[in-house]
Amino acid sequence: MTFAHALTRREPRSPRWSRGLAAVEFVIAVPVLLLVALAVAELGRAFIQYDTLSYSVRNGVRFLSEHAIAGTTGVVDVSGAVADTQRLVVFGNVGGGGLPVLPNFKVEDVVVVNAGSNNVEVRATYEYLPMIGTTILPTVLTMRVVVTMRAIS
Repeated sequence: MTFAHALTRREPRSPRWSRGLAAVEFVIAVPVLLLVALAVAELGRAFIQYDTLSYSVRNGVRFLSEHAIAGTTGVVDVSGAVADTQRLVVFGNVGGGGLPVLPNFKVEDVVVVNAGSNNVEVRATYEYLPMIGTTILPTVLTMRVVVTMRAIS
């Protein structure tokens, strides 16, 4: 074997060197994987809370559409059902008992209006707070749901 050939020939790496390389790769990959897992969990949680909010508002406007026309007058009047509709949207029942369907969701976040042309409308605004708190992610996502439905006589 010539001297030049001996210089270009590589010796196999030891298993100890390979273990060290795996540790370096692990240290680099774990924070990235944790960040991706946290982002996916946060996105899923936001989607579930938006779905809960829209379902609750749809139930509220359905309730309101049934109670907006009193008797056989055919005139839409939401004034008698505003408080019940707000409690139904926030708590899931017209009595207002129990916990809200979403954390920090209040009756003041729900607006009930007569939309005209025999339509009623329920609007809800909810501020989504990340599960890691606002210290790391200072932004607050505001979710808004508006549902309009024809009043049933």
